[in-house]
Amino acid sequence: MHRIHPRHLMHQRHLMHPRHLESIGWYFLGRSLLGVVIWLFLVVRIFAQEISEPTFELDVLTLLTKHGCNSGACHGAVAGRGEFYLSLWGSNPKADYDQIVHAFKSRRVRFASPEESLLIAKPSGRIAHEGQERFEPDSPTAETLIRWIAAGAPFGPSLGVEDFQVSAEPIEPSSDRSGYRLRASARLNGSTNLLDVSDRTTWETEPDGDSMGWIQQSPPTLRLLRPGRHWITARFAGQVRSLVLIERYPDSGPVSAGSALDPMSWIDQEVQEGLDRANLKPLAIADDLTWLRRVSLDFVGRIPSLGEIAEFQGLDPSTRKTQTVDRLIRSEAFGTYWAYKLARWVGFRPIASEPEATDAFEQYLRRSAGERRSWKQIAQELVLSTGDSHREGAANFARLASDPRVHAERIGSVFLGIRIGCANCHNHPLDRWTQDDYHGLAAILAGIDRGREVRYSGGGQVTNLRTREAAIPRLPGQEFLSLQSDAKAAQANVERLSAWIFDEQDPRFATMLANRLWGTMMGRGLVDPVDDLRETNPASHPRLLERLAKSLIDADYQPSSILKLIALSQTYARVEVDASVSRLDPSFYAAREPKAMAPEVLYDAIHDALGLSVESRAIGWLDPTTPSESLDVLGRCGRMVGCSPELSRGGATQRSLGQQLHWINGPLVNRAIQSPASFIRQGCGLGASDAEILAMGYLRFFGQPGTQEELRDWGSQIPQQTEEKMAWFEDWAWSMLSSPRFLNH
Repeated sequence: MHRIHPRHLMHQRHLMHPRHLESIGWYFLGRSLLGVVIWLFLVVRIFAQEISEPTFELDVLTLLTKHGCNSGACHGAVAGRGEFYLSLWGSNPKADYDQIVHAFKSRRVRFASPEESLLIAKPSGRIAHEGQERFEPDSPTAETLIRWIAAGAPFGPSLGVEDFQVSAEPIEPSSDRSGYRLRASARLNGSTNLLDVSDRTTWETEPDGDSMGWIQQSPPTLRLLRPGRHWITARFAGQVRSLVLIERYPDSGPVSAGSALDPMSWIDQEVQEGLDRANLKPLAIADDLTWLRRVSLDFVGRIPSLGEIAEFQGLDPSTRKTQTVDRLIRSEAFGTYWAYKLARWVGFRPIASEPEATDAFEQYLRRSAGERRSWKQIAQELVLSTGDSHREGAANFARLASDPRVHAERIGSVFLGIRIGCANCHNHPLDRWTQDDYHGLAAILAGIDRGREVRYSGGGQVTNLRTREAAIPRLPGQEFLSLQSDAKAAQANVERLSAWIFDEQDPRFATMLANRLWGTMMGRGLVDPVDDLRETNPASHPRLLERLAKSLIDADYQPSSILKLIALSQTYARVEVDASVSRLDPSFYAAREPKAMAPEVLYDAIHDALGLSVESRAIGWLDPTTPSESLDVLGRCGRMVGCSPELSRGGATQRSLGQQLHWINGPLVNRAIQSPASFIRQGCGLGASDAEILAMGYLRFFGQPGTQEELRDWGSQIPQQTEEKMAWFEDWAWSMLSSPRFLNH
């Protein structure tokens, strides 16, 4: 059939009839639709799962990551390996491409004989390789790399990932442990469909190499080897996600003995859901006197006195816990103890050569805790305050940092509970923070002059180590801000930062604080460690943490509100771990984990237990550099670097050898025991019976009476001679003070 070309139509006047014009319209419409179809076909070819021609980011870089070639232990180290430098986990694809294709005189790839390329020959074991064999010479990985080099080693399209999702599908168990097929999908820039990237994703157990789970990378499958909670990390094209899987315990676990006086709160219900998923039952509720000692140490940092024990026993059992918590919160000791906690949290230490600034900062913290001020308001003042640091105590927080980068890391740790410092030299390997985020945050804080007069100033800069240029101010993970050309712009950026940190619509600060308070009471955070909140370290009970954060917001960020909720829960009141649950994952809270006293609390507790008075309580020394050999021996935080007790855990058995030797032979314990004012020497001098001294010792040391069996066994060992008896009681007191029962709570 003869066709008239469109360009001839204008010369054919008889074809200008409307009927023919309609044909012309359909012709051009057809051409347009054909173009769209061709374009869509090309896009689908680029982003389809089966790609005939490998590209660098989607295929090559993901394989190198999967085999650990760009890990921190290999070529992803800052110094690289064997003069071969790759970015950590492929965070800088263009630099990696240049290292592989162009650097080393392009000797890492051989286009004439791709299989002879160093990129393939070394990790496949055909040539000596310090990193050992990473894949077989005839493996799919080697085949993909060969095809890529044979195609000219193209970089291909940049791999922008808009969405990355992971899941685990149960496999029919082949043994007594559950198996899962691991799935990952990504939506790339310019595509509306999810691409299956399961085989291109790197899967790891957390921590790496944990014997609780075994992963096969291709096809990606997981076999759980032990019961409990398992964290799986998935890594693809700079994105990191986590999965949490729970393998049920084979039996029902220890039998719980609850109490009608301790009904389940919403905290207990959230914890119980996790226990049910793991097929666990919690341990029994501890007796009330054990709870009293525990809550006294957690609320006011001191063991209960004999008078407080007697008062507690005289209260109505149905209400005495609530009454005690309210009494402790109202007490002056509560403000003193939480001033200490606040100081450790923000990293308080002296301002060098400026005692006036140090005193102003210390008084600010004492006053803020004593007046029960909102901790959000306190935190905002620490971020924003300026002025004469000898008068404005909060302004000294900025002066704790020697430079903007240290300030940025302190802001991240103290107010967000994150370790953004890991993004200084490279993108954070386990979180979403990039180098631009880290240096952008530091750039915001570069606008603060940290002299005696803390003020905003223009012109302060830091260098972005990725670009080697001045960093652009940036809210982490959010947006770049305006350059800080003057003091007004610098102040505006810091105020934007503060608004972002304390935004209640995305409650970063409330979540961090709720998690720290939970960690203070329970010995471990719902996210643990408490300064490492990230997507790949998820909360053991996400909904519980969310509800605690909301409760904190509703209570105007008063710590006492959350502390009371936790203290009155069954979860807090459980007995400590025993042999029946010693191997259980502590994140389920089936039992109470032993929690050691902080050094300052322990120092005071030794003297309180022996009935000795001291000029000033160690818990009132906010300055961690206050000279005290005893506190140094007990392991207080570094003299020049602040730290928080919640960042370290463990009982007394974790003391160093030097601390243990000092405890045995040094003056700290022995001098206190031998003091004429101790209840032992006082009791012996006043003619108290052996049984009376033993009974009083149990109340003082442990906050509760000894059992008849305990008192009988000890009583049978007491010598009759007066001098020997005194020495025996002093040795007995030393053993009581050295016992985990005294040192932990």
